[in-house]
Amino acid sequence: MTSNLAHIASKIQQQVSELQPSNEEQRLSLLQSARALVNELEKPHERIMRMCYHESAIFMATKVLIDLGIFKILTKTSEPITASKLAQDTGANRALVERLLKHVAVEFFVDEAGPDTYIANDITRCIASSGGQGTIEDTFQIVRVANAVPDFLRETNYANPTDKDKTTWKYAYKTDQHYFEYVNSPGRERNLEAFCNHMEFKTVGLKWYEVPEIMEAALGDAKVGKDDVLLIDVGGNGGHDLIGFHTAHPSMPGRLILQDLPAIIQSLDSAALAQQGIEVMGHDFFTSQPIHGAKAYYLKMCLHDWPNPQCIQILSQLKHALKPGYSRILLNEIVVPDEKAGWFETSVDLLMMQVHSAQERREREWVALVDAVDGLRVKHIWDVDGAVEKVIEIEAV
Repeated sequence: MTSNLAHIASKIQQQVSELQPSNEEQRLSLLQSARALVNELEKPHERIMRMCYHESAIFMATKVLIDLGIFKILTKTSEPITASKLAQDTGANRALVERLLKHVAVEFFVDEAGPDTYIANDITRCIASSGGQGTIEDTFQIVRVANAVPDFLRETNYANPTDKDKTTWKYAYKTDQHYFEYVNSPGRERNLEAFCNHMEFKTVGLKWYEVPEIMEAALGDAKVGKDDVLLIDVGGNGGHDLIGFHTAHPSMPGRLILQDLPAIIQSLDSAALAQQGIEVMGHDFFTSQPIHGAKAYYLKMCLHDWPNPQCIQILSQLKHALKPGYSRILLNEIVVPDEKAGWFETSVDLLMMQVHSAQERREREWVALVDAVDGLRVKHIWDVDGAVEKVIEIEAV
């Protein structure tokens, strides 16, 4: 153990000395080394206990503190606040608030400024943001689903879930509604808002449209006039990626169009989006794509929500809209490595399994999926500065 610790520590020291500001690949590599150091130091029983005792408790405590509005209260002042005052302001029991805050402080979700006294930090502010809070509220619905997974798999003889109509989500919630039907139902506006904020929150880090090589390959040969369609964000939720694209390339000619289900489109401020050069259009991507000959049809983490038959259907509806030799389909999706995968891609894979009976895919699985649509092929899979989400460039053949 001592020699391995010395090796990891030496590697970390070198990585720290070489770390450049804003270099995401270097940061992620250093983070992985830091996790390797923790793994080396942590005893096996400690890791098991941390999973069983700590990780579920931190999720629960964070959700309750969100419901009480305590993270938001802490972010509104630069002064420390006692748990007693926070309990008084929220109407909660003081002892309860003290216990919850003491636990989340272990993960630095708040900083301790004294006994039962707390102050906001960057993580506190992130949790209090609409995106952070929405992500936690949206994914907290999965706690019930995760609890049901062992029974669901036992009853299905441990088959790999691949049927959108037979999901642990439906099993756990005792519903015939698919997740997307559920959150879009009347009376569940808070669920839909949390989902939309979750989608915005996960749009972080370096974007594909900030990588010159990808832009040149996907859009560089475009002879696009101002009235031609440059980019359609299919299933684009609130248009976060199109807003970022327009901000990064404000003078690039061509129309930007956001498509999603009518219920989501109707919830958006279309006038505000129009000021950023974005048109909105209600569209179900399981139906024929109404706009033909756009330069690029972009889908961010849409196909990972669906098993292969539905993905083939989505791609087939797009295929007929492509102008061969000109149009592209751009999938911004996780590509799971064949070995040494990280916690994010494997966690999201199992999340997709639980909710949708879907999956994250390896490179060969993406290629096979696209090949299953006659007339389409993967032209290139682009790396985005070491991020787990790649850009899968698809062309018509």
